[in-house]
Amino acid sequence: MQVIWNTFIICSLGFIIIISLYVETGVITIIKTIFTYLAVIVEVFILCFAGEYLNLKSNIIANAAYESLWYDLLSNQKKTIIFVIMRSQKQIMITAGKITSLSLETFTSILKASASYVSVLHAMY
Repeated sequence: MQVIWNTFIICSLGFIIIISLYVETGVITIIKTIFTYLAVIVEVFILCFAGEYLNLKSNIIANAAYESLWYDLLSNQKKTIIFVIMRSQKQIMITAGKITSLSLETFTSILKASASYVSVLHAMY
């Protein structure tokens, strides 16, 4: 829900910035809006970066378990390594409402969607 809400806020703040350039508002208002816009974008980036980092580390664990010398271990240890390999086939990821995984690709799609909505709102204004 937070990702959807932040996307909505990014769209709204972008629209406010564009309107503020046409309507004579104070420079302070524009600067406050720009800093708020950047803060929300950074928040979304941190969430998406954390998801990307977790997914990458999940893949690294799978590769490390597979590339180890597991075939030279005792049978109890082999079973443990095999379970780790089997579990790592399903990647660990952070999701946004079980709809989409948070990654840098998701971050770029959020920015693209926000820019599209702002341009539509600007055209309607």
